[in-house]
Amino acid sequence: MRALPVQLLVLLILCTASARPTFASDVGAPPLTLDQVLEDVRAKHPEIKSATAIAAADRERIVQAGAWEDPVAGLELQRMNNNARIFSYDTAELSLSQKIPLSGNRERRRAAATAEAGVSAAAIRTRSFLLVASARDAFFQLLRTREQLALVASSERLLVQAADLVRSRLATGGADTTALLMAERERAQLKERVIMLEREAADATATLNTLRDLPPQSPLGELAAPSTASTAPAFATLDAAQAHALAHRPELREAEARITAAARHEDVAARAWRPDPEVMVKARHVQAGGRILNDYDTGVAVSLPWANHDKYRSAQREAARRREALELDAAALRTKTAGEVREMWTRRDTALRSVELYRDRLLPLARQGADSLRVGLVTNKNSLTELVAAQRTLIDAQTTLAAHLADFHRYNSMLATLTGAADPS
Repeated sequence: MRALPVQLLVLLILCTASARPTFASDVGAPPLTLDQVLEDVRAKHPEIKSATAIAAADRERIVQAGAWEDPVAGLELQRMNNNARIFSYDTAELSLSQKIPLSGNRERRRAAATAEAGVSAAAIRTRSFLLVASARDAFFQLLRTREQLALVASSERLLVQAADLVRSRLATGGADTTALLMAERERAQLKERVIMLEREAADATATLNTLRDLPPQSPLGELAAPSTASTAPAFATLDAAQAHALAHRPELREAEARITAAARHEDVAARAWRPDPEVMVKARHVQAGGRILNDYDTGVAVSLPWANHDKYRSAQREAARRREALELDAAALRTKTAGEVREMWTRRDTALRSVELYRDRLLPLARQGADSLRVGLVTNKNSLTELVAAQRTLIDAQTTLAAHLADFHRYNSMLATLTGAADPS
């Protein structure tokens, strides 16, 4: 029986290593990286494809807005002396008219259409940023959940080995059943935690697959965890981050594009009362004559917008109010952006400090205490109750570290989205 504690000691020491769950698609497949996930989202998500198609359609409107108006051709048949036959006539008059764009409205309409196409292009970037941010969040959520599942599995194996050791001592009367019941109760609590974590992992997997335009239940293999240094933003100070956000945040750039489009429409409304002249040519053919064309007339016609002064003034006021509303919305968004960047900057720094605290101080102490009690249990110097309490403290420290690390990645990615630092274009 003396060889048994040594064997169990070896098993317990092996159980202290962090375990990694194995997935069906791991075999022969490299780990799924965050960059690959984001590339899939940008290339496959239907919302981005839809926004791209709308932008392409809006670009086609530029040609339409800059085109001349269609020429108008007409035919008039004149009948005299009560001639009621439908296919006969006495005089036929052919007419052709064309508006000549001399007022400059055609160029202004083209500029407005170009600005609208710019809004659609900016909307692609905004949609890409939002979807990429959702994919980042789901990726880190799944990564954190899997790490916690691995920690729980490692702890459960440790409790099984410790319970086996107590049972061996019960056979010789060297232990009581209280510690064994405590270990089994702790295992039951771990099982409950596993159920909750598996549900969270399934939800994160479904979200990640949906964003990649895959069936929600598609299996995901191993995830490659980005390092803390590789995801650090390229901003030395909060002021630099806020300045970059005000210049590059996708929502702000889209708002500026909408203001530009509104200004172009206001320009169109301000000059809409300037009419384009219409040049006309009319030629007549007399049935009784022997010539193809007997005579022709030329003329110029213009519309009279001055008769509808209130109509055009109302259109100008409408365009001005719409531009003003968009400018106010953009100003509010700039103020909101500065506050959101400050909040994400503070949260990221807090999470990073927590990661350093648990990684460098608290977790090593908890691991050292658990290892000491684990060896003491084998040598009968400590009880299983003490080991279970120490192991619970170790699990809490490991879980908290994983949570703070996931929070750091999440806040860092949200900061990148707010500042426009991770441009998906």
